[in-house]
Amino acid sequence: MPIYLTSLSAFYADCCLDRVISGATDKVAKDHSLQIDETDLKILKILQEDAKMGVKKIAKQVGKGISTIHARIKSMEQKKIITKYSAILDPTLLNRSIAAFIFIGLSTKVSGKKGVLSQKEFCKEIAQHPYIQGVYLLSGEFDVVLKVRAKSVDEMRGFIVDYLREMPSIERTQTTFVLEEYLETLELKDLER
Repeated sequence: MPIYLTSLSAFYADCCLDRVISGATDKVAKDHSLQIDETDLKILKILQEDAKMGVKKIAKQVGKGISTIHARIKSMEQKKIITKYSAILDPTLLNRSIAAFIFIGLSTKVSGKKGVLSQKEFCKEIAQHPYIQGVYLLSGEFDVVLKVRAKSVDEMRGFIVDYLREMPSIERTQTTFVLEEYLETLELKDLER
């Protein structure tokens, strides 16, 4: 587990999977027509380990035909079980080694705006900022937590002080810097359970 100034391991599972396998178990529970069998689970496990693996090699490992594997992958993409293809980048080599989680308390009303502040709208808006790697709506003391990467502590300070704290919808923030990373993944483990 990463060492944090506060415990954040649940929020740190973000931004590092070639093919993102997202919410499959929740979707299965909500939609009984979404059927995932043992073969699909084997395919998902393989893709999480190596999303660039060819269909032929996956078929050989699973013990099924190439066209079957191809059809199953396409079906899981259409059902949004497999939601995205992306490359995993090393933030340290790309000069983004400073990581922090920023907890945000939102104001329920913003001066000059009618009605109550929409937390979902805030999250959608803040997610567009280039430093943001994750936005999570919370229950509890804070409303939102952000996973943020920056080049330096000074750049992070500027983001917090000059950008976040100037937003009228933000009442308060609490920043927790990551000291060391031990796991960063979106892999869903033990899917066979």
